[in-house]
Amino acid sequence: MIEFEGEFELDRPPEALWDYFTDPDVLAECAPGVEEMTVGEPWEVETVLSVKVGSVNPSFDCDVTVTRAEFPEQLEMVARGDASRNAFEAGATMDLQETDDGGTVANWTARAEVSGLLASLGQRALGGVTERLVNNFFEDLEAMAEDGVPAESKLEGAPEEDVDLDELDADLVETEET
Repeated sequence: MIEFEGEFELDRPPEALWDYFTDPDVLAECAPGVEEMTVGEPWEVETVLSVKVGSVNPSFDCDVTVTRAEFPEQLEMVARGDASRNAFEAGATMDLQETDDGGTVANWTARAEVSGLLASLGQRALGGVTERLVNNFFEDLEAMAEDGVPAESKLEGAPEEDVDLDELDADLVETEET
């Protein structure tokens, strides 16, 4: 299991950023490597994602489930991706906290099980790439908010009956039930 965590400061309050974090069009634009993104139910997202780590450059078909969306302070999701000779399962949580000066601190954590060629690169290589990609995501999202790009909240947490918690690895995602 590989674990990642970080913190990013944004200039706007959580309420002003929520629509950006839950708008699939904004996410597709800001998330590095996203080639396609489609939304089924408001908690089900399918993406095609290319990530380059060293000499490995897989293109993943990913299924993402938003397991929790609590306006304006928390998003939680699980994702599974398959690519030629690579696969991953991941869980991620982002907590948004308003700062004293009216900005936001986004604390994020992610846990992933990676297999295939990517796994052979190790946590150090994956950690460096992950940190760079996450920082790029937050910087691009903040730039869109500062530029006044319209955003509409379209994602929500899955109803409990639509999330098979037995299928999810408890180590990948911490839900209210675990």
